[in-house]
Amino acid sequence: MDAIRNVLVTDAQGRPSQRHRLVASSDWDQIRLWSDKVYMPYSVSPLGKARTPDSLLDATSIGHFTLSRFKYGIPVNIKDFSPAAGTGMILTTLRGSARHWSEANRFADTGIGDAFVVDNSRTHYWVDFDENHLQVNLTFAHDALAALHERWFGRPADERQWVCKFRFGGAGSSWIALLEYVCKCLTDMPEAVRDGPLGRHLEEMIGIHLLTQWRAQLDQPSQATQHRMAPRHVLAAERYMRENAQAAPTLSELASVARVSVRTLSAAFREYRGCTPMAALREQRLQSVRGELLLAGPGATVRAVAELWGYANFGLFAANYKKRFGELPSATLSRRR
Repeated sequence: MDAIRNVLVTDAQGRPSQRHRLVASSDWDQIRLWSDKVYMPYSVSPLGKARTPDSLLDATSIGHFTLSRFKYGIPVNIKDFSPAAGTGMILTTLRGSARHWSEANRFADTGIGDAFVVDNSRTHYWVDFDENHLQVNLTFAHDALAALHERWFGRPADERQWVCKFRFGGAGSSWIALLEYVCKCLTDMPEAVRDGPLGRHLEEMIGIHLLTQWRAQLDQPSQATQHRMAPRHVLAAERYMRENAQAAPTLSELASVARVSVRTLSAAFREYRGCTPMAALREQRLQSVRGELLLAGPGATVRAVAELWGYANFGLFAANYKKRFGELPSATLSRRR
């Protein structure tokens, strides 16, 4: 995997190169400026004791794909990917590990050589990276990949396909072999990839390989209930949850903000998110409390944080927290310390 590990940071003679360097920074705003352009707007927060990132981002284009080499340098949680960007990602782990979440209690872990694909324009997703993580990612435009499917397979893709998010690849896999070839071409012939037919050749190879993997998912047991882009009232309710989670809004309040009935909102969440609106709110609140505990200052207590977030029944809160994260909130706070 040397060709993949060294892509964008060494030249054809094996010398260090910063030709594709976009950012090397510990400033969150500077990192966000470039990550929003290379990937899409999203929210990121530190998970461990360290709060200052040590980030590197290198990137280049292969047709409509953007290949990037990226790390934050500290453990992070990334969520709230913007569906409006119309993009998705293939994340291949080079170092460390990642946990890719698709629902409250469903996740896939990736280690070295494993890849994970998600169309962020069509489905909900969030990810946790450990402190050693290093990824080579491919960002794709949904419309370009959909057009490629129709051109090669003679018909539009089944909409259920785009909802599937799954792990694939691994050491010795065809995906790693293809990625090594792509990265070797980028290192040896960067101008030919950027400006010549070689770039279009690689774009088609990556796209067809990915679409073939994706189409195979429809033969597997169903992994999600949503089949189309979530409607505006679901997105409006989710945005309100994120902005007002601490106040624990009621179901009626969410429906009012979304400008639909409680029944319509509940049915839409079941169809597009596989859960009720209140279950989504509980997840948002628990994730927020976990972030508070991980970043808590000296003298902070679990009870004080729980009360700040409006949890009146401390025993029930602790039980729900342990069920969700596999540890008591006190253990999270102690680990932070």
